[in-house]
Amino acid sequence: MHVCKKSSIFVRNFMIMRYFVHILLLFIGIIWVGCTPRETEQTSSSEARVKSFTFYKDTANPGLTTATYKVEHRTDTGLIYSIDSLQFGTRLDSVVPYITYMSTPGYATFILPDTIVESTGADTLDFTQQPIYLRVTASDLVNVKWYRFNIFAHQVDPDLFVWEELTSQIFEPQVCDTKAFFHQGKLLLMVNNGLSTQAYQSADGSSWTRLSDNIATLPTPCYVRDILQHNDTLYYIADNTLYTSTDGLVWEKSANTASEYTLVNMVVSYDGKAWCLVENTSNALQLAIIAANGIEVMTDIAGLEDGVLPANFPISDFAALSFGSSSERPRAMIVGGRNMAGEVVNTRWNLEYATADGYRLKDFSIAQPSFKSLTGVSIVQYGNHLMMFGGTDNDLKWRSDMLYSDDEGMNWYVPDTVHNKLPNNYTSRQNQSVVLDNSQNLYIIGGQSQTESLSDVYRGYLNSAKWE
Repeated sequence: MHVCKKSSIFVRNFMIMRYFVHILLLFIGIIWVGCTPRETEQTSSSEARVKSFTFYKDTANPGLTTATYKVEHRTDTGLIYSIDSLQFGTRLDSVVPYITYMSTPGYATFILPDTIVESTGADTLDFTQQPIYLRVTASDLVNVKWYRFNIFAHQVDPDLFVWEELTSQIFEPQVCDTKAFFHQGKLLLMVNNGLSTQAYQSADGSSWTRLSDNIATLPTPCYVRDILQHNDTLYYIADNTLYTSTDGLVWEKSANTASEYTLVNMVVSYDGKAWCLVENTSNALQLAIIAANGIEVMTDIAGLEDGVLPANFPISDFAALSFGSSSERPRAMIVGGRNMAGEVVNTRWNLEYATADGYRLKDFSIAQPSFKSLTGVSIVQYGNHLMMFGGTDNDLKWRSDMLYSDDEGMNWYVPDTVHNKLPNNYTSRQNQSVVLDNSQNLYIIGGQSQTESLSDVYRGYLNSAKWE
């Protein structure tokens, strides 16, 4: 019993001692860990590059975050810029930049022309000041990287159409018929006063040179508004004869090779062909093309029986335009004009080529009869719009000076005058020429007002069309 008692005391003392040893070792371990630097804290980064840049969202200034920004590190000073200038109206005078870094920097500093700002990540800065730099110092406090900002907002509205009058008069006032073209890199104006045909030329629409007092190789009278430009050749039909010219001054005439048809008028340059109107022996109209071997009458156009056009198809005073469509098929549109009976028609004929049907013709005005009858208008494609200018209806009432179509001629509307308004001195007119040059300049030339023939010139362009 006595031995057992001693043994029990020994075990108890041993257990107490082991407990205190464990406590001591734990305490030593805590001190050791606390005094030993961690690996992540022990290593300072030498990385000073910017990873990305944008601005904090501002609901009152949405253009900030809709833009795309890019960071170029470069070997010297890096560049932070917007891929395109920010949209017109975006304010940059009080903005908060949002920057991420490749590694947490030691510190970053904005250097503006009149101040230096230590970056806190929520700095309101005036980015209209130039130049602006960012100096990034790595967490090792040794490596430094500089960036220059190149961020601007458009100072002019890209959707604004700018118009100006270039000249109030090319020639002395007279009752005349006019037609202008952008031909071989210059503006060419054909004028007929009932007695003679003249030609004028201009490189800029402001200064004009008269090339000829009387073009003797054209018939008199010559209805120059019926002249059609196809590629570099001008075409005109009169008295069942085809006239062609490459410069507007010298015209050659060709006899009608389709003896069973009478040549009526030129229509449109479309699908690589010059299209015209012919009349058959039954006094019915048909479409034809001017081919190398003569006149080729189109008898297999879908939507027409034997290629015969309906009575409401125009023969004069119509507007014709060939353009690319969203279906990636070339299209032509023939709008308004006068038919064989002399009536002003309410038609919008659409001509296109479909693989299954070949050429087909359809009148868009059937679906929307509210489109008024009209004559003497001009149509041009500019960017994503079709634009229609001038003209009168069948009661000789003036149409709107300008109409837009966003759906390839199905619907038309008056444009927002905040963005597209003709000058205040512009005179409403019909039979004007509307010409587009290679630099996206649109010219309105001449025409007739209610009281006189006009020979003025206006030039317009969309701001964004001039930006590269």
